[in-house]
Amino acid sequence: MNSKTLMMLAGITLVVMAGAAFFGQERQDKPVHGNKLVFPDLMNRINEIHEMTIETKGVTVTLIQTNNTWNVKEKGSYAADLAKIKPVLIGMAELRFREPKTKNPELYEKLGLRDIKAEGSAATLITLKTKDSSEVASLLLGNQRPAKGAPSVSEMYIRNPEDPQTWLVTGKLPIEKVSGEWLDKDLFTIVNKRVHQVRVTHPGGEKLVVYKDSPDALDFQVRDLPKGSKVSSQFNVNNVATSLAQLQLEDVTKSDDGEFSSKNGVQAVLETFDGLRVTVETMSKDEVVLSKIEAVFDPALVYQKPKQESSEKTEAVTEESKDSSKAGSEKESEELAAIDSILKTEEEVQKEVTTLNAAFKNWLFELPKFRVENFSKKKTDLIAKE
Repeated sequence: MNSKTLMMLAGITLVVMAGAAFFGQERQDKPVHGNKLVFPDLMNRINEIHEMTIETKGVTVTLIQTNNTWNVKEKGSYAADLAKIKPVLIGMAELRFREPKTKNPELYEKLGLRDIKAEGSAATLITLKTKDSSEVASLLLGNQRPAKGAPSVSEMYIRNPEDPQTWLVTGKLPIEKVSGEWLDKDLFTIVNKRVHQVRVTHPGGEKLVVYKDSPDALDFQVRDLPKGSKVSSQFNVNNVATSLAQLQLEDVTKSDDGEFSSKNGVQAVLETFDGLRVTVETMSKDEVVLSKIEAVFDPALVYQKPKQESSEKTEAVTEESKDSSKAGSEKESEELAAIDSILKTEEEVQKEVTTLNAAFKNWLFELPKFRVENFSKKKTDLIAKE
């Protein structure tokens, strides 16, 4: 090997050694927190959290806990859905570092981590605070994708708003960015066996009544069905009652924010076998359906159980008929016991009324159009056409 070749090899070796030293020093300088919790103390402090804000470009959602109830500030402090809040709090506490990414602000946009005040920012700022407004945790959330090999969790880019360092982390963080999506959308749910009848009155006075004679009846009937006619679909008849008995909201507003008139809407009254009456009045406004709801207890609605036949039989009754009578009596007793377990006592219905009216008072509810259409049928909509 000549001297020229030796000099070239020595030069290459020096370059490789210098490169290794440089990159080794870069790796050593990079903070490495693989699999460590992003917020190590958050799980221990999770019960201290009384406020959560979700901020995006031009939009803020504020969730506040008051008297053990979470509310959506931007919706007049209406009740929030706890089932959506818990996963976010726990998700923040369980986020884990995977690896550090760029510190260069010019590259933030690729990760979805530009400051939320920046034009075109896609980031979400999540902040958790205590009752005295002390900050417990805060992060900017950027792009997300299913984690490789673990689709039940996500890989996401985050950074501390006060720190240029960005991170790839893993975990679950189901964030809604619109205030309406945080609302508790369940207005009430009444099981089918409790429902006695639904009375719908349309503008102009046209009425529809669907009813059952007893709690154990499976299907509803149409009252005053014209002679010789029949319903076109039993499902549609039943759906009048079930749609009203499982009512949800789309949105909510304070009742004093605007006048309410049911002149162009319907009045739907649901009555149960245990004395509950819920009245829903609707109006159409700006292509949405608004409603007012009220509940009362009416003892006159309480179902009177049929008297059981006497178990005493005459001597002429055969042993076979005795056994059959006994079996029938036992079955009837079981059915009545099942009804008793579903129907509420007067005291329970009174408490239910108080709870419902506390939730309904001073609110106008935007209802899903398809559900209003279901319980607002006219009698002619349910009759089979010849």
